[in-house]
Amino acid sequence: MFWKIGKPASAETSGPSDGHWSIARRLALLHIVAVLVSYTLFGALFYVKRINQLELDSFADLEEERASVVAMMEQPDGRTLIGYEIRTQQFEPENLRPFIRILDREGRVLLESPWLERGVPRGSFPVPDRAALRWRNASGDHFLIKSFRLPGRLFSGPGGVLQLGINTHEQKELGNQLRLTLAAFICCGVLFAFGCAYLIVRLAMKPLDDISLTARNITRHRLDTRIDETSLPAELVSLAQSFNSMLGRLEDSFTRLSHYSANLAHELRTPINTLMIESDIALAKERSPQEYQRVIASGLEEFGRLSWTIDRLMFLARADLEAHDLDRQRLDLCAEIDDLFDYFFDAACENGITLERQLEGPGVLFADQTLFRRAVSNLIGNAIAYTPIGGAIVVRATQGEDLSVRVSVSDTGCGIEQAHLPRLFDRFYRVDTDGGRKTEGTGLGLAIVKSIMLMHGGTVEIESAPGQGTVVTLEFPARPGSV
Repeated sequence: MFWKIGKPASAETSGPSDGHWSIARRLALLHIVAVLVSYTLFGALFYVKRINQLELDSFADLEEERASVVAMMEQPDGRTLIGYEIRTQQFEPENLRPFIRILDREGRVLLESPWLERGVPRGSFPVPDRAALRWRNASGDHFLIKSFRLPGRLFSGPGGVLQLGINTHEQKELGNQLRLTLAAFICCGVLFAFGCAYLIVRLAMKPLDDISLTARNITRHRLDTRIDETSLPAELVSLAQSFNSMLGRLEDSFTRLSHYSANLAHELRTPINTLMIESDIALAKERSPQEYQRVIASGLEEFGRLSWTIDRLMFLARADLEAHDLDRQRLDLCAEIDDLFDYFFDAACENGITLERQLEGPGVLFADQTLFRRAVSNLIGNAIAYTPIGGAIVVRATQGEDLSVRVSVSDTGCGIEQAHLPRLFDRFYRVDTDGGRKTEGTGLGLAIVKSIMLMHGGTVEIESAPGQGTVVTLEFPARPGSV
């Protein structure tokens, strides 16, 4: 069983949204704009298409009337037929009457609708065989007019001209009504879209409102609150999971901080109480110089313990704030481990413990020398403290092909229960063991090792079993650009 401490994931924070539009307002506005643009485009397309169709119908009616007049003129009694046609037009609605005028070569009128001169004067017509012309008279009536050159075999003779016109006032009115109808439709559609957008956005944003409400209700006394993921849409499940995970980390951090504060107070109170008691006893009555010296020497020992604890706490505080302030240099692993063995040689011999070094690979490490020695010395010191007489401690260094380095410190000590492994790197966390000798400490050693590894961008693993010893492995990444 082992536990691994890896690189911390970077957190991204976003600033407050004060002064910015809400998502609901933006979505509603975008929805309304989209509806307005789509309605306008489709309305304009429909209007243009419909007007074009009306114009085509007018041109078709004009051409159909020309063909009808020419067909009647080709008859033997064509003049009579056309005259009859003109007379019967007076019974038709004015907006449906075709306007007919037949001219000979000299421009004399042979036949003419009686109301044509009043509606459309002769000079308003375009030159024969030119494009049809839209014309509006003083009364505001709209007409589509055109002149046609007639074949010479008809009664109008060579050079005859047919002038035709139809009233398009109704088409103009229809176009105006169509524009008004489309404008009203677009306005009503936008209003309807606004109401729908408001309801849709409110319903869609309700899960976010629930998340926001849950977040507002969370206090330091209610860190166990979690967001219910079962009723959330799929897009927000990941957000809720991340938020719940963050709450879990915060709750764990607050719990550890409470334990940390209590342990810190205990660690500082014990030596201070000892100093106060010894001082009170020393001042209770007159003492000999030798007794005062003994009290002062005992006080210095407690002061040293306080200074040692404060030094470790300051290191951890600096490590949290200056995680990347390292003095990396090329280290010879063999030489570094030998120096550490020289330092611990007397303590190991005193307890009958064997120190052994194993090296695989080139044995080159790019790291901060002071921090590297401090991390490995903490591990060796812990191994000596918890290894019984006659045991052995092995420091093994392995360098991989990518130039990453693994340094492990293994012992044959009492081992640690698996339940304690996840918390061994917490500050002031200590394990009461029966297998090793009674030792004194603050529980900061492994926390310092973890901080040093995080500063180097590496990892630390611990593997242990009761009665079988413990193995702690430090993995340093390759130096950037060294591969």
